[in-house]
Amino acid sequence: MKDRPLKPALSKKSWIFVLLTVLPILTMEQLIEHFARQSTLEQERIGILNSLAILRTRLEGLINSHLLLVHGLTAVISARPEIEQDEFTRIAHGLVNERHALRNIVGAPDLVVSLVYPLAGNEAVLGLDYRTHPVQGPTARRAMQTGHSVLAGPVPLVQGGIGIIIREPVFIGSRQSGEKPRSWGLVSAVIDIVELYRESGILDAESNLRLALRGRDGTGAAGEVFFGDPRIFDNDPILRDIAVPGGVWQVAAIPKSGWGRPTATLWAIRLIGLLAALAAGLMVALLVRGNEALHRQNQTLDRTSRLAKVAGWEVDAATLKVSWSSELARIFDLEPGQGETGIDLDAGLSAFEGDMRATLEQALREALEEARPYDLELEMTTARGARKWLHTIGIPVCEGGRVIRIEGAHQDITSRKLAEIEAQRLNAELEERVAARTAELAAINKELETFSYSVSHDLKAPLRGIDGYSRLLLEDHQDRLDEEGRLFLNNVRQGVAQMNELIEDLLAYSRIERRGMYGATLDLAQQVRQALAEHDEALKARHGVVRLALDEGLSVQADPDGLAIVLRNLLDNALKFSRPDQPSEIDIDAEVMEQSIILTIRDHGIGFDMQFHDRIFEIFQRLQRAEDYPGTGVGLAMVRKAMQRMGGRVWAESAPGAGAAFHLELPRC
Repeated sequence: MKDRPLKPALSKKSWIFVLLTVLPILTMEQLIEHFARQSTLEQERIGILNSLAILRTRLEGLINSHLLLVHGLTAVISARPEIEQDEFTRIAHGLVNERHALRNIVGAPDLVVSLVYPLAGNEAVLGLDYRTHPVQGPTARRAMQTGHSVLAGPVPLVQGGIGIIIREPVFIGSRQSGEKPRSWGLVSAVIDIVELYRESGILDAESNLRLALRGRDGTGAAGEVFFGDPRIFDNDPILRDIAVPGGVWQVAAIPKSGWGRPTATLWAIRLIGLLAALAAGLMVALLVRGNEALHRQNQTLDRTSRLAKVAGWEVDAATLKVSWSSELARIFDLEPGQGETGIDLDAGLSAFEGDMRATLEQALREALEEARPYDLELEMTTARGARKWLHTIGIPVCEGGRVIRIEGAHQDITSRKLAEIEAQRLNAELEERVAARTAELAAINKELETFSYSVSHDLKAPLRGIDGYSRLLLEDHQDRLDEEGRLFLNNVRQGVAQMNELIEDLLAYSRIERRGMYGATLDLAQQVRQALAEHDEALKARHGVVRLALDEGLSVQADPDGLAIVLRNLLDNALKFSRPDQPSEIDIDAEVMEQSIILTIRDHGIGFDMQFHDRIFEIFQRLQRAEDYPGTGVGLAMVRKAMQRMGGRVWAESAPGAGAAFHLELPRC
């Protein structure tokens, strides 16, 4: 008996039917994945827009704050055109010391550098002639020609290193009315480019983004790339302009690992699409046994479409009849089943109005006549009057060289679109508020700079005169003065010294208000030892005893200069208020908390009543007479202000005659 050949499990027609069932499902999966990928990209771009808005605000704020310093110096030079190196050093000393990113300042009368601060390490720049220098000359001459500040760089510096330079022309007012101001020369401030990157946060931002800056010398998009990988500008980046004196920089950003990283949602959609296709093929193969499995697959596909808010549709090119899936009826607020058997194209377009309808009609016409696909975002009105946004894709299907139908999908993107519009509105509002706040802070800083200069110069000048003349009277005319007259002059000189001390403390308090504080990881024991070393002579004079009980390796997050000010004033306080007839005793220890460290400085002096606890931290508030315990009443106010600026707090415990303990709480690293 001959073996009979096995019949194939499925006939040729069945395989064709399986393929015709599976292919549209795979196409739908690709459309759903496309929409999900687009949504991911939009979220990435919105996040980068927010990051760049903050970065731009910080960079512009830092550069403008240094520009204000230069404005103040040029104002002084305009009033004193014959300024010498000593006076230039005295004025520039405060500017450079108080701005960590400011490296040095130079003055160039007649465009030749002759004034430099600090001089040490910058001797090479003396004699630099901007009129002939090939690198720094062009921007210097542009500042003089325009009469406005310009930014140069980043450029190689004559004294070594790389920096950006703010150039400010200086003009001297005419002594006769009607004459134009004459040119004095140029003031240039060199900003350390690495410190500027650090303070602005651009180095921190690189942990999540790939960044690049271009526009050397403020030339914007046409300028040279000076930070980051130039290829970032060719990778569809988010771009923002940064205003600098005399021009702009342009910053570009993309995600650290590139656009459109696969997400869990995308992998789930791919898996669902693949599983749906496999399930559809299996159900068709078993169709002779029933269509229950096929029905379940359709339900799964419908749930997937509803989850992604994606509806399929198609237009017959011959009849211009439109049919769609049940999800589209839900998106358009139609009755269940309405339109699924086909309606006229014109009726299908009735939900779109004005420019939106014209755009869609043009896209459909080009798809039917030229087989051109389209991808649009359109606003529409549902059957119930609701306004929605759709992301619509149309793909022409051709046979024999002509379009026979258009297949496509609508996705409801109303939530994302409204969020995008709201984000754009909030970004615009944020930029306006940041600009207004920046201008406000600039005005306040300018007023504070003017006040500080006035205090340090205009108020101290007459005090120097009073002190000098009283000293001359005591030295040259002492024999003509009786004991009472000498007492009066000594009291005058003592008052001048106290006034000078008060002015210096006021300036120190003002600098704490204005200076930028930044958190650094500091070894607490090392910081305390440095402060004690500064008080070594005073401790020896008082026969002082310091008991230090600090574990090594305790680290806090604080500003180095701010913490030094706090420790210096508290040690001064402990020595000042010691018992006059006993050696000074100071105990220093620390308590480690979960998120902070509490440092305690305890003396055994005269103490104070706790009802005056808050008063001692207020400026100019004293509990003892100045004749008994000298001071200005500013020290503890500076301690509280510095602790607040560093994100910590200070408080005291005491009783009359029982000494005082000052507690400092600082963030723990």
